Amino acid sequence: MDVYLIRHAEAVARDPAGQMADEDRALTDTGRTQAQRIARNLPERGAKIERLFVSPTVRTRQTAEPLMAAWGLTGDAVVDCPELAPGGKIRKLAKRLSKHPASAIGLVGHRPDLNDFAAWLIGSRKVRIAIDKGGVALIRVDDEDDWAKGAGRLIWLLPENWI
Repeated sequence: MDVYLIRHAEAVARDPAGQMADEDRALTDTGRTQAQRIARNLPERGAKIERLFVSPTVRTRQTAEPLMAAWGLTGDAVVDCPELAPGGKIRKLAKRLSKHPASAIGLVGHRPDLNDFAAWLIGSRKVRIAIDKGGVALIRVDDEDDWAKGAGRLIWLLPENWI
């Protein structure tokens, strides 16, 4: 199984006055361009995502929209995934993913959670994987039923400016 870890594109800055909740932050114009670029370039790299798991925040949903259009994903192929919200637990996410077998999935989430999940999946949380805003990592899990620590191999990690 191919697992595409997609960090949300650039969002508006946190509101220092606290008038806007973190989960309500939307993409900037640059972020919308980044999301479109991801949706255009991943298929060009051979990505064929069958199911997309999305954190329940505005910025991740907006990042996911062009991806959904690129692969024609609707209905059950798009999963609202609270385990991808900021502060989500790795083992709960792994358990959730194990219930949705597919040959290729995408996860649209946040830092540091996606970075931590990537490190856990390849076998060491000591490994520092840094997925940029609008960046993507591809991890291959050889057995889609095995979502244990160390079950995956990092295939590539692309910063936003390489996509």
